[in-house]
Amino acid sequence: MSERFKPFATVALIIEHQERFLMVEELDEYGKKVFGMPSGHIDAKEGIITAALREGFEESGCKVELTALTGIYDYVKDYETIYRFCFAAKLSEIPEVLHTADPDGEILNVSWYTKEEIYAHKDKWRTRLVGRCMDDYLKGERYQLSLIHFLEP
Repeated sequence: MSERFKPFATVALIIEHQERFLMVEELDEYGKKVFGMPSGHIDAKEGIITAALREGFEESGCKVELTALTGIYDYVKDYETIYRFCFAAKLSEIPEVLHTADPDGEILNVSWYTKEEIYAHKDKWRTRLVGRCMDDYLKGERYQLSLIHFLEP
């Protein structure tokens, strides 16, 4: 019998304000500083929408409002498979200063970037998903949130 397949399910948020995008900096598994949109794993017994709202707050320190699903990605990275749900979101309130609320202390910095700055630093992306999610967002990919149905346990 083969080993049971155990993919990772993650969420990411593209938060745009005044033609700038909120990005977070962190260290990857090799200790290299990388950046990407606020994102993270869906916790056990947590819905996709709830996870996106939680990750948005934890990594940006701000409450967010999801506006659309921009894509679902099937990504194989080295030794793992990741299913990524990427959302367009906006901040409920625009703070003067961004501060992470990351309980794990993994986020080093939260900043606004132009799309040109994001694409100029491809070598610092957390994964290729940063570029693919941005590409689809900038092409106007938007799907209604009602596409996702959460069934109560």
